[in-house]
Amino acid sequence: MSMVSRQQLSDVLRSAVEASLDPAMASANWLARDIDPNYNTAVELLTDSAVSLETLRKAKDVYKTMRILGESPADRRIAARLYAASIGAALVHHGCRISRQSESALQRGLQSLGTDKRMPQPIRRLAEAALIMLDGPS
Repeated sequence: MSMVSRQQLSDVLRSAVEASLDPAMASANWLARDIDPNYNTAVELLTDSAVSLETLRKAKDVYKTMRILGESPADRRIAARLYAASIGAALVHHGCRISRQSESALQRGLQSLGTDKRMPQPIRRLAEAALIMLDGPS
């Protein structure tokens, strides 16, 4: 078996395991890889301080769409959280606001994300850091 074939098989097996454990997060991770192939997961994409602002804008748009069109309630819940995380990542990593939502709406979304124990801890920490930036001097 060639090295390319082994890598492809490894990718397929990883995706199958991911999907069986948490189908909604597997969908979000697939979208993250589509947004930027340098990242394997949505968590990696959104928590990397080197991610570009353009990539975060794409992530926001993609997860906003998934939030509305997701196949299941779990898909839509994860997408809503990652939509908020994308906005938070732009604040934290670039000091830039990429949403027209009101201050109070952003605060509510980030607070909810920061306390959602079903979300990975790095995403919750990102939300907490974004809230600090929102509360800071303008």
